[in-house]
Amino acid sequence: MTFTKSSTGETTGETVLQVQQVLIIQEQVCFEIDTWRVKVESYLGQSADVHYFQVYIHPEEAEPDAAQLGLLRVGSIGGSLSREMELRQTLGDYKMISEILACSTQDIVTISSGLAQPESNGSFEEILTQESEDESEASDYLEEEFFEPLEIVGEASAAKIILLSYLPAAAQTLAAWLTQEHPLEQSLLVASQVCQLLRYVYQQSWCLVQIYPQLVQMGTPVQFFDLTGAYPVGSKLNYGIIGDYCPPEISYGYGMQEQTCSYVVGTLLYQSIHRQMPNWDDGVQPEIKPIPRIYQILSNCLSPTIAQRFPLSQLLSLLVETRQLLSNPQVQWHVAGHSTTGLHRLSNQDSYGVRGVRQQTSDRSDTGILAVVADGMGGMEQGEVASRLAVETVMSAAVPTDLNSIEERDRWLESLVQKANEVVADRVENGGTTLSLVWAIGRQLAIAHVGDSRIFLLRNDRICQLSEDHSLAAMLLASGHITYEESQDNPNRNVLTKCLGSKRRLNADWIQNLSLFDSDFSISLHHGDILLICSDGVWDLVPADELVEIFTTPQSLQSHVEVTIERVLARGAQDNATIVALKCDVENYC
Repeated sequence: MTFTKSSTGETTGETVLQVQQVLIIQEQVCFEIDTWRVKVESYLGQSADVHYFQVYIHPEEAEPDAAQLGLLRVGSIGGSLSREMELRQTLGDYKMISEILACSTQDIVTISSGLAQPESNGSFEEILTQESEDESEASDYLEEEFFEPLEIVGEASAAKIILLSYLPAAAQTLAAWLTQEHPLEQSLLVASQVCQLLRYVYQQSWCLVQIYPQLVQMGTPVQFFDLTGAYPVGSKLNYGIIGDYCPPEISYGYGMQEQTCSYVVGTLLYQSIHRQMPNWDDGVQPEIKPIPRIYQILSNCLSPTIAQRFPLSQLLSLLVETRQLLSNPQVQWHVAGHSTTGLHRLSNQDSYGVRGVRQQTSDRSDTGILAVVADGMGGMEQGEVASRLAVETVMSAAVPTDLNSIEERDRWLESLVQKANEVVADRVENGGTTLSLVWAIGRQLAIAHVGDSRIFLLRNDRICQLSEDHSLAAMLLASGHITYEESQDNPNRNVLTKCLGSKRRLNADWIQNLSLFDSDFSISLHHGDILLICSDGVWDLVPADELVEIFTTPQSLQSHVEVTIERVLARGAQDNATIVALKCDVENYC
């Protein structure tokens, strides 16, 4: 591709069709704007006084194949684009507004009739970019809005302002996002970002009363590529409604104010939740899904009475608060536990503990639960002391305030087990203990485990063993030397390969977490989940499928625990037996 100018009006190759001060815009024509080379790919459409073009752009010094997708807009001087540039100057370098690469004025601009027209007959907002097999091919973006396409003739028009910017990829636009179904939290996040921009614009004495989703790029935060829908506060339009997001009072000559912008946010939120635009048939407010808080927010924002709409600052606070309520549901825990010496022991070498915990970070406070079961070994006294010391160490530990990620929480659990091991190794001679620990903060579950006590998760009438058995039988099973059926009554099933107290410092691979289940070392809990922590005195006599049967009957959690212990005793209870049950009750706001 070459870029040459001709003073005679003739062209060579792909020449710039520019004669003196005349700029001709048509497909495949190239020209320069400031330090950028532009090749027109297709005509996207027109809104008000602005024509939209998809182009390819690259710096003058760059190679031709370095071109990027761009947006070229041509409008009347003193019109929509002039307003946008005035607002951009006021906003400065604001992160939610895309960069303008070049701004130019041309005395004479000709838009050729050879430009391709969009095929769809929908409104400006309804034209979505379609991905082509070749990403370099053009795609329809915008169309004439609320009226038939104007006839574009090959005649020179009055002076124009021309703006050049990058163009967001179709799949990354708000328009594409709105065609998909999203959780309420995501809809609220997008609406709150848009509300944040509109509030900032209003603080500069402007009202953004129309948005074009095709020209909004999704991200953190979202980024607007077009601000032609912005007007100074108090402005009145001398023509009708300008788009789907524009509040109806604008067409009746009302001046623009803060609550005018709240309607825009409400319409966008409604569209993202209901997968359609609000329907105002017969002037009746559109049907809104009966979702707590969401219903009231939308009812107010879409109210035909301007005074009933929320100011932008209040609306933003409500959107953020509602999203936090949805994202961080309240979790209540029901706890039950029982420990018995069994029928053939005089002392109980098992210990267990449960306590509520609160983790306070810089921006939030999370509540949760910490529970542990330890099965001591090494003789009557040594085993009892070892398990008690391990549980006391865990139960007395203060939760740090700087655990801001799941990985940091997992490392803290590992350090807690290491500390318990050091205490046992230092104070108990020839003694040791298993240690199975669960920690749930909010809905996130993490575990730390050493030994052959077990941690189960019971969900939807199914049970999963989260912990590994650190026993000789489990090692033989993992290596393929015995089958699962053979492992159930293998004489080595209670011979441990790992425990606390055997050495002062545990190897990192001794402590099991949830990495086998999830790369984040955690599991997200569901409403009704039951966590079971039990010593081998329980699971050796009450198999997992029987635990499902017991804990899914319509009785209290403590009753389920008592039934389990009764079955252990009825079957001989050769060992101490301990079980702790934790039921998760997630109180979703909606």
